[in-house]
Amino acid sequence: MSIFIRIWFFFGLIILLGLWFMSYTFNQQVKPNVRQVVEDTLAENANIIAMLVAQDVYEHQVSTPQFDEKIQKALNRKLNATIWQHNKKEINQQIYITDAKGIVIYDSQGIATGQDYSKWNDVYLTLQGKYGVRSTRSYAEDSDSSTMYIAAPIYYQVNQQQQLIGVVSIGKPNSSVQPYIQRSENQLFKQAIWITLLSLFLASLVAYWLKHSIDRVRKYAQALAPVNQTPHFRSAQELNLVAQAIETMREKLEDRAYVEHYVNTLTHELKSPLTAIQASAELLKEDLPLYDQQQFATHIHTQSQRLRSLIDRMLLLTRLEKSKHQLELQTVNLAELIQQVLDQHASQLHSKNIQCLLDLDAQCMMMADRFWIQQTLANLLDNALDFSAESAKILIQLHRLPQQKTALYIFNEGPWIPDYALNQVFETYFSLPRPVSQQRSSGIGLSIVKQVIEQHHGQISIENVQTNHIARLQPHLQGVMVKIQLP
Repeated sequence: MSIFIRIWFFFGLIILLGLWFMSYTFNQQVKPNVRQVVEDTLAENANIIAMLVAQDVYEHQVSTPQFDEKIQKALNRKLNATIWQHNKKEINQQIYITDAKGIVIYDSQGIATGQDYSKWNDVYLTLQGKYGVRSTRSYAEDSDSSTMYIAAPIYYQVNQQQQLIGVVSIGKPNSSVQPYIQRSENQLFKQAIWITLLSLFLASLVAYWLKHSIDRVRKYAQALAPVNQTPHFRSAQELNLVAQAIETMREKLEDRAYVEHYVNTLTHELKSPLTAIQASAELLKEDLPLYDQQQFATHIHTQSQRLRSLIDRMLLLTRLEKSKHQLELQTVNLAELIQQVLDQHASQLHSKNIQCLLDLDAQCMMMADRFWIQQTLANLLDNALDFSAESAKILIQLHRLPQQKTALYIFNEGPWIPDYALNQVFETYFSLPRPVSQQRSSGIGLSIVKQVIEQHHGQISIENVQTNHIARLQPHLQGVMVKIQLP
């Protein structure tokens, strides 16, 4: 089971249990609260009726047909009241009156007249001067069949003294307030459903956020490429601490692996020129003709230059890979920078009689790190010179594209790159033999180029072309084209 499902399940379970407990507790309070309101109303009504019927009780008029007719008309009065979306059409109450001994002298239902109610709580407590109330079920097993009775004492002034002459009790079936209770329960249920769905949705968002954040940390931990930045999470200090701990551990592991890889590669790359220098030096110890001595000395110088170039490029690659990609951006005129690089390579261009054709947009400006862009252009030009024959052509085009993008094309006339090598030329330490000398380079230059271009959020590709993209300068050439696009 995925962590997303687990988090969502436990969040949802906690929310559902909380809602169930709240709903259960609230539901247990609905009925008592409604009945408390009903009881309050009945208590007021009982005392009002007790005042109204006091004289009739004293004069023994409650047993007359006229009194009963008056009560029945009041109880049978038709209503048309919409109370909280419930249409109430009739009065659901009953009345009985007892004398001072608890004997029923009037019953609106006509079934209890003459019975002794002195032991019923509503009458018994009222006759003792207390608050009289009782609730009696019509069916013992059905709580909704109960009727609540609220009693009030009937006082009448006789010889300047208040005398208790009887009790009036008003009864109201609990079933008459059930629609209001049911409506409250229905509303509570609907709201609970909405709250549950909303809570589950929010729980899903939280669970997804946690899963996504953990996945980011996991992917960061798994990815060993140095281009990845440490993920940062808002309002999640614990995840940031985990990511930072992984970052620290990763740096230590990478440093160790990088040093090991660096030493192995450097040892391998230095072995060939050092062997050549050693062999030439041993031969120079012998008595050789001047011409041979000069040849071996030239060979030693060439291999020394190769060693220096190799060390310089290894240092550049190390600086690039371990710099955490902090570029010093500034406004750079690419056309001027290309011209400076060409001036630095003027002697090499002249020695090989290379013709360099330019099509540069003089106002092609961009935000870039001047040092690394210059190194990139120098490496690309070195590579173009290495693979160009005597009297070949190098074409460079620089212009603006739509959406403020910059396009740079560098073409060198020469043999095509083998198909198997097209996808590997930018890999570190991969190189091809030069057409003339058949020697291989360190394979670092183009790797630096690609990393610099990607750090500037650009794209680079290389392809074999028959008719170059700068046809208006020099059509019908065969060679290799490097395409660069920068923002």
